[in-house]
Amino acid sequence: MLAAVLATAPQLASAQIMLPAASAAAAPTPVTAPPAVTKVKLREGEELVIRFEDRLSSGSNTAGDQFSIALEEDMKLADGTVIRAGYRGRGEVTDAKKKGFMGQAGELNVRLNYIRVGDTRVRLRASKGGEGKGAMGATIALTVLFGPLGLLKRGHDIEIKPGQTLTAYVDQDAEIDLPLPPPPEA
Repeated sequence: MLAAVLATAPQLASAQIMLPAASAAAAPTPVTAPPAVTKVKLREGEELVIRFEDRLSSGSNTAGDQFSIALEEDMKLADGTVIRAGYRGRGEVTDAKKKGFMGQAGELNVRLNYIRVGDTRVRLRASKGGEGKGAMGATIALTVLFGPLGLLKRGHDIEIKPGQTLTAYVDQDAEIDLPLPPPPEA
């Protein structure tokens, strides 16, 4: 009997070894889905059209004043993602000089800082500067005709009106969480 047990022992051992292997092969292997894209990347240098939301003037604004801006046009990224118009942001007056006597024109320089898309601030690279219409010729003519009273002639202030647009560029790469939240209501 001992010989019979010993003779069947290798078969029992191999049967025990095969059972786990057979059950492992029968178990379904989990299928892993490709990872979902959770962020989209805006690359430095991508172009945006920005709209001024506030009225700015060299006569009423000073350096450091903040103003509102908004994305004017939808922006389609290389991967097909569309960032809808309407996202808002901030800009800043960097220099303002009121119109002056002797026909001196006003000056206004602004910088666009960022647009907020969801919780992400997309830094912008754009600036706009200009000066109002000078009146130096008229000042000279009035001085010739009326003497020193001609020096009282003033130039003109420059204005940026709400709705005016400016092209800006993404200043540095930015990652935005997906799905994109809708732009804020006006």
